[in-house]
Amino acid sequence: MKVQVECRGEALQSAAPMLTKVIETLIARTVERDPELDLEDLELIVVAEDYTLALAQLTGGDAVGGEGVVRAIHGEESVTVLLDGRHMSAALAGDAEAVAGFVHLFHRELCRIHDARIRLGRAEGLAALLDCDFDRQLLPIAESMWAEYFSTRRAVWSLPASSDLMLNHLADLHDALPPSMQEEITLHLAANDLDALFARSLGRITHLLQTAAHCQGYLAGLDRPLGQLSPELEQILASGFLREAWPRLGEVLGQLYGGKTRSAEALYAALLPEIQAVFAALGLAIRRAEDGGVWLDPMPVFGATPMQ
Repeated sequence: MKVQVECRGEALQSAAPMLTKVIETLIARTVERDPELDLEDLELIVVAEDYTLALAQLTGGDAVGGEGVVRAIHGEESVTVLLDGRHMSAALAGDAEAVAGFVHLFHRELCRIHDARIRLGRAEGLAALLDCDFDRQLLPIAESMWAEYFSTRRAVWSLPASSDLMLNHLADLHDALPPSMQEEITLHLAANDLDALFARSLGRITHLLQTAAHCQGYLAGLDRPLGQLSPELEQILASGFLREAWPRLGEVLGQLYGGKTRSAEALYAALLPEIQAVFAALGLAIRRAEDGGVWLDPMPVFGATPMQ
C-alpha cells in the first residue's frame, strides 16, 4: 500500500524526508507483523507543526477537541491521519522510551482505523438510535469504550515496557469519583437541576469507562490478570464501587472482541447495561423515559442519607 505523507509548517520542511521515511517504515513493519490490519482506505498522513490549525482545516472546524498527538479523520471514501509534528520530532529526538511511546500511539491509531472501517456500513439501525435522546447521549460512551479496548488489545505488542497500562490513572479515578459525584448530586438536587446533574456526570463517567476499557484491553492482550500486575489495584476494585462492574466489563468486551458482530447497535446493546450499572454504582440510576429522554433517579450511596 502507498500512503502520501505531507508535512505542514516551515519548521518541519527540513525534516520532511526523515519524517516521511519514519512513517513509511512504521506502517510497513506494522502491516508485516499484523497482515490482516485493514488500512486500504488510509490515503494521507499529515504531519503538522500546528496540530490545532491542521485539525480545523481537515475537518472544516467540526472536530471536537483541538489537542492531541494523532487522530484519524474518516471521510466517506478515505482516511487521513493527522500527527502532531512537534510531538513526533521531540519523541524521535528523545530516548528509546520516547520513541517507543510515539510508535505505540501511532500503532493504536492504525488499529482504530481498521476497526472503524471494518464496521463502516454495518449500522442499519443507527438512525433510530440517534433519533432517541437517551440513546444519542449514551451511544458515544459505548463506541469510545470499544475503541479504547480494541486498540489497546490489538496493539499490545508495541506497548512500551515502561507503560503502567493506565492502571494508576484508573486507581486515581476510583478514589476521586465517589465523593465528587456525591457532592454533585447533593448540589444539583438542592438546585432542582437534574439536567445539569446528568450533563456533569456524563463526562466524568465517560472518562472512567474509557479508562477501564483501555486497561481491560491491555490486560486481555497481555493475557495477564490484574492481580499479577497490580495486586493493590485488584484489591481496591474488589472492595469498591466497581467490584461488580469491573469483571463484567472485561467479560463483555472480551466476548465482543471474539465475536463477528460489531455493528454500532450490537456494541451498544451489549455495553449499555454495563454503562447503566456504573452510573448506578455512583448514585445515578438512568433509564430511557417514555418520550425517549433520559430519566434520572439520584440514589443515596456511599453511606449517605436518602435524598428526596
